[in-house]
Amino acid sequence: MGGMAWDPSDYLTYADERGRPYVELLARIAVEPERVRRVVDLGCGPGNLTTLLGRRWPDAAVVGVDSSPEMLDRARRDQADVPGLSFALGDVRTWTTPAPVDVLVSNATYQWVPGHLDLLPGLLARVAPGGVLAFSVPGNFDEPSHVLRRELAAEAPYVVHTAGVADPAAHDA
Repeated sequence: MGGMAWDPSDYLTYADERGRPYVELLARIAVEPERVRRVVDLGCGPGNLTTLLGRRWPDAAVVGVDSSPEMLDRARRDQADVPGLSFALGDVRTWTTPAPVDVLVSNATYQWVPGHLDLLPGLLARVAPGGVLAFSVPGNFDEPSHVLRRELAAEAPYVVHTAGVADPAAHDA
């Protein structure tokens, strides 16, 4: 996903709040630890949460994938001490893997991708038999902050800057 520059320091300002849904998602993954060898985190950002995957499955190769070079630079620097953890530049819309993964995680990423439901079958196909796809997107787009953001984006002087920009979205469960 090109075009949008993410500032890792700004992103990490609310790391605790951003991290809670990720931790809750990981708590729901029920897979035998000894069978987990390959783990991927799509949309890993600065990698601070990807480290949880490395700690949960210390014998696995864990790869965080993100489209932001700035986020990946921060991840590589801050998470260098986690064994088995690596980071790769990639687009979550076209991500592929040479071999199926045992755990595929994506949290709060695909709401930025228009038509993301169409990508789910392909993501599931990249998970090994008996593996897990743990996927979530925020469901808060009707909250006042988001409603106000949409209203302001439609008004002058902002509309000239926001016309044609993808709006984050999620579907009901």
